[in-house]
Order: sequence, then C-alpha cells, then structure tokens
Amino acid sequence: MLKLKLKSMVLILCVNIMFSQEVFSAKKDKQSLAKINKEIENRKKATEKIEREQKKLSEEIKQTQQKMVEIANNVKQYERKLSGYDRELSDLQWKEHLLNRKIEENNTELIKIIAVFENISQVPKGYLIISPKRIDTVFHSSILLRSLVDELNRSTVVYRQDLEDLIKTKDEITVAKVSIHSLTKKVRGEKNKIADLIKTKKSTQKKLSNEQEKNKREIKRLIAESKTIEEFIKKAEKLRKEQERKKTQQTKISSKLIRKATGVAPLPVSGNITVYFGEHTKKGITSKGVYIKPRSNSQVVSPADSDVVFSGSFYGFKNLLILHSSDDYYIILGGMKEIFAEEGQSLLTGEPIGEMGDAELYIEIRDKETPINPLKYFKF
Repeated sequence: MLKLKLKSMVLILCVNIMFSQEVFSAKKDKQSLAKINKEIENRKKATEKIEREQKKLSEEIKQTQQKMVEIANNVKQYERKLSGYDRELSDLQWKEHLLNRKIEENNTELIKIIAVFENISQVPKGYLIISPKRIDTVFHSSILLRSLVDELNRSTVVYRQDLEDLIKTKDEITVAKVSIHSLTKKVRGEKNKIADLIKTKKSTQKKLSNEQEKNKREIKRLIAESKTIEEFIKKAEKLRKEQERKKTQQTKISSKLIRKATGVAPLPVSGNITVYFGEHTKKGITSKGVYIKPRSNSQVVSPADSDVVFSGSFYGFKNLLILHSSDDYYIILGGMKEIFAEEGQSLLTGEPIGEMGDAELYIEIRDKETPINPLKYFKF
C-alpha cells in the first residue's frame, strides 16, 4: 500500500513537472514571438523612417535644382543683355575711332588753311602802291582768300559737329560700360547663389545614397579600359541598361515618344557657331559635332533632363561632360573652364553644369555610338 502511494506521488510529481515545463516553454515561445514581432515592427518603422527621409531628401534635391534652373535662367537673360552691350560698345568704340581719325584729318586741313592766312598776312602793306602792275595777282589772291574763309567756316562747322558727336559717343560708351559693370555684378551675385545651391545639392545627394560613389568607381574603370569616346559610350550604354534592369520599379518613358521633341532643346550656351557638323577643323579632322564661341565666362546649362555619365578629363579635353538624356541620346560637351556636375547626378533642363573661359564649347550628340547633326536636336 505504501509502495502504491509512493508510486502515485512520484507519478503526480512527474506530471506536474512536465506540465510546468510545457507551461514555461509556452511562455518562453510566446515571449520570443512577441520579441520577434516587436523587432519586425521596429524594423518596419525604421524602414518607413528611412523611406520618409529619402523622399524628403529627394524633394529637397528637386527644389534645389528648380532654384538653380530659375537663377540660371536669370543669368542667361543677363548674359544675353551683356552680349548686346558688348556689340554696342564695340560699335561705339569703332565710331569713336573713326571720329578721332576724321578730327585729326580736319585738324590737318585747318592747319594748312591757317598757314595760307599767315603767308598772306606777311604781304607788305604798300604792295599795291609799289607794284601796281601786279594788281591782277592781288585780285586773284583776294578771291583765293574768300574761298579760304568759306572753307575755314565749313571746316569749323564740320569740326564742331564731329566734336559734339565724339562727346556724345564717349558718353554713350560710358553708359554702356556702366551697364556692363552693373550687369556683370548681378551675374556674379547670381552665380554665387548657384555655387551655394550646388554645394547644398551635393551635400544632400551624399546623404541620400552611396550609389553615386559606386557608380564613379565603375565609370573610372570603364574610362581606363576605353581608348575612344565611341568605345566608352558603348560600355557605358551596357552599364546603364544593367542599372535600369535593377530599377524595375521605376517607370521608363518611351524614347520613341520623346524623340518627337527633338529640334527644340535649348542650347547649353549662347554664341556663334564657328565649326559645323561634318566640316573640317583646323587640325583637318571632320567634326562630329559643332563648336560654339560664347561670351567669356558664360555659364553652361543642361540642354535636357539627363543623367551625368562622365565628368572629367578624357579624349583630349581637359573638362569633358557626357550626359544621357531622357530622350535616349548621349550629349557630349567639351571645352569648359569648370564643371559643376558629377557622375551619377540627375539634371533638369536649364540646370547649370559648368562655366566657360575664353575657349569654344564643343557639342556632340550621339544616338547610341552614332554621331548625329546637333542642328537636328537643338534650337539654334
């Protein structure tokens, strides 16, 4: 009996222990599940926070770009006015040169007339009485004297008018120079604003993603492996397509639809074309693009919504910029004194991307690796 009771107690104890373990295990599993759920929720919140921050940074970049486009448009208007003032000043300075030369010639004529008067004044007072036979000579001299007086009066009137024109021209030159100085100061102020915005954009871009640095390294590798622009663009096109496949969530605009807009893209810089597509350059090479001579220190803007494929020295250009436009063209710009855009950046139409020195800007458009006439793409 005692043994039976003892066995019953042991059995009950084992059951209690097993039940306690199951309860403890259930509690532990429940706590672990709650912990995992909490961690998932925290990660979800962190992801949402990062996404919100990225969206906010993207909006900040967009706003910065829009401000840059607005200011760059002001600079463009100012530079167009400056080009007009430059032409006006050049014309006025040429007019001043011609007036100065005309006045000098008038001075020479006046000196000759005055010299004749001096010679006549030296004729003795009693000349007619002493030499009455020479009265005809004196008569002719009086006629000559009268014509000299008329010529003197005419020359004096012309001289006075030329002097008045010269004074007026000098005043106009002064006004043109003051206008140029004032506008140049405004341009400098607007460019300083752009420089600050470029710094802001770069800083925000850096916070947004590290993909830009990764892209730069990849571009440097492609450059090192390429000997020509054609070869580089071919490799860059392959890289771009791979990146596009990775970003399947982004909607790709049909290039066929956008290509209808060609011929209306704004020029990166205002100026005169010095070499046309297909013409021979000074080096005897057939040009695959066009050369434009802008005003010194003119700003250069992006001619289209585009991504920066390459920025730096390559293929004989100290500063070369290669853009891939939203309408699926490659735009090559060379000859700038300074470049603001960097690889991996996205650009808006009209956004400042560089500044000229005294050189010409080289512009080339490529449909994949094939050069096309920029006159078909840009609005000249």
